Amino acid sequence: MSKRIKPFTLVLILLVIATACTPEVVDSTALVYERYLERAGALTGNLLNECQDDVIEAALERADSLLIDRARRMRRIEGRPPRPNRPGAPPVQELSQPLPLRPLFPFEIRFDTLLRDSLYQDSLRWDSIDRGLLPEVEVLRDSF
Repeated sequence: MSKRIKPFTLVLILLVIATACTPEVVDSTALVYERYLERAGALTGNLLNECQDDVIEAALERADSLLIDRARRMRRIEGRPPRPNRPGAPPVQELSQPLPLRPLFPFEIRFDTLLRDSLYQDSLRWDSIDRGLLPEVEVLRDSF
């Protein structure tokens, strides 16, 4: 056996050496921008976490102080008899059954923005109130 290098092996070795020695093309601006985004994201996340922790801590302090204040007030009035009614006052009227719950504003006013805005604008102007429907407004206006 001869110690000769075959041409195919020689070409393969030269190709590997040629590709191994080529410099990598690195876009430094893209790399800097990527690191900037990572750091900015980390800092933003830290700030949001700290802010959320501060808000939760303040809310807990406020809730604790409200609970402590309520407990102190309850302790002051604890054991006292209920306040008596005035002599000669009519008895407190109680409802025979609870009143049904219904929305404060009708459906049309809550979801129709044009109607809501026009009613708001109309409520700001005295001239827009129909005197025939609300006669007490006339009396109130004349008293000023």
